Amino acid sequence: MPAEVAPCVLYLPELPEPGASLLLPAEESHYLLRVVRARVGDRATATDGRGALATLVLLEDRPPGRARVESLERTAPARGAQVWCGPPAPGRSDWVVEKLAEFGVGVWQPLDWARASWSRGGARSGRWRRLAVAALRQSRRRFLLEVREPVALGEALEGLSAGAARWLADPAGAAAGGVAPPAEGVAIGVVGPAPGLSPEESRALERAGFVPLRLADGVLRTETAALAWAAWWAAGGA
Repeated sequence: MPAEVAPCVLYLPELPEPGASLLLPAEESHYLLRVVRARVGDRATATDGRGALATLVLLEDRPPGRARVESLERTAPARGAQVWCGPPAPGRSDWVVEKLAEFGVGVWQPLDWARASWSRGGARSGRWRRLAVAALRQSRRRFLLEVREPVALGEALEGLSAGAARWLADPAGAAAGGVAPPAEGVAIGVVGPAPGLSPEESRALERAGFVPLRLADGVLRTETAALAWAAWWAAGGA
């Protein structure tokens, strides 16, 4: 049986049905043919980032490379997470996005707050999307992190998913160690900015049903709190 040679999955947004063949996009071609040095007959796993997972068999090992879809399965997520986050310390947002994608978070929603906004915090949506794809490959996941444009809290609350479990990172909340992460459905974790929430923002989140959750016994930076919440959520599906 041909070996699966690639330690990372390939990202192919459009996966054809089994039996069909396809030319590899430039980035996947470089990885498979130049980095991994795959040869004809070798297998690799690919995802479309929307739940499909395919086994490919390499038919041509000269660039760009051609592969046949040997098998394909599609699945819907049993649970999902969204992180709504204020701007972290300068230079930290790339790292946050990358690690959230590795944890399997489904949505990254940057939030503008009364005391801190992404216009000053350095939103870089295009780069974040590229980092999300790289993390998808490395972590061998089948769902790609959705990167959204920054919005104000009020706008985000207007589009709040009905039935979603709602949490607010807050040192005054219940200890996360005593709270079980939801095993199914959508969970939303809100992380405020370093200067804190305004009274109006605190009231809006309370009215919307966000429950305070203490993620550590100290005060965390914005980026640390975002990852701590993601790790807490991810443990519920481990």
